[in-house]
Amino acid sequence: MAESIASISIPAELQQFQKNVNNSENITPKTESPDFGVKIIKNSSGNVSHVEYYSDTGEILKKIYYECSSISNIEHYRNNRLFRQEYYKNGLLTQKITFNKCGQASHTITYLYNKKNELIAIKKLVQNRTYEVEYGYDELNRVNSRKLKLNSKILNEQNYRYDILDRVVEYNDKNQRIKVSKINNSGQLIEYSILDIAGNEISVLNKFMCSEYIGTIMDLNGHKTSVKDESYTDNVMLKKPFISEDDLDMILSHMLNNNESMTTRRNNIDITESIIKSKTETRRILPITVRKIQLFNKSVI
Repeated sequence: MAESIASISIPAELQQFQKNVNNSENITPKTESPDFGVKIIKNSSGNVSHVEYYSDTGEILKKIYYECSSISNIEHYRNNRLFRQEYYKNGLLTQKITFNKCGQASHTITYLYNKKNELIAIKKLVQNRTYEVEYGYDELNRVNSRKLKLNSKILNEQNYRYDILDRVVEYNDKNQRIKVSKINNSGQLIEYSILDIAGNEISVLNKFMCSEYIGTIMDLNGHKTSVKDESYTDNVMLKKPFISEDDLDMILSHMLNNNESMTTRRNNIDITESIIKSKTETRRILPITVRKIQLFNKSVI
């Protein structure tokens, strides 16, 4: 009777020459598969407690801890020292603690959510100071406001309005208001205006020919000039806001700008004259208006 092996039938007269996998000399020694730098640690119940990750040199990189099937916290290591701890709840990051070389917490970041699991605030505790960003949302779940705080004191509040194509067409804070009148299909600004805290009214009209930028007509408090600088077709303050830890750095930047403005403050006449007389100065100030105005004007915490 023929024996089936390897998808074919072996004739009976040849079966005596068949190698038997049960022969001890043909058994391949069983080896343990490498873990590739990953160790799974289980608790007494047999469930996964945490997973450890190592570098090729055996250096611990991170540990991920679990509660049932959900991540509860993650530990990150540098040079075999605990560098950062992250805590999670319902799959959302709730707290992040960063440690210095001495093992002490250098700063702590806390994340707050609403019932829709939208991030509504980020708080950063550094020594005795708490920096905070609060977020507001519109009916389409887009960020339409940000409050920047230091120790619960509001430093600035930013508000955004969108058009039907989800583009920011209006922005305002305590230093300025920007309104967009026209945007081309490429998202470049055609016409917009700025009113700053000092009462300066700035109108920007960008000219295009066959979709190519050819120049800008600018009107500052009734004084017109023409420049050629494509940066005027964009404005950093009209970028769609996103929730990010970088917003905490914005608070620090705001503080530094205000501190500098107290020592390098100029009056509004000097500012206006410098803008009108120097095209270089104009290009430097207007494309990033709010940060430069904070430097030049009297926005003080």
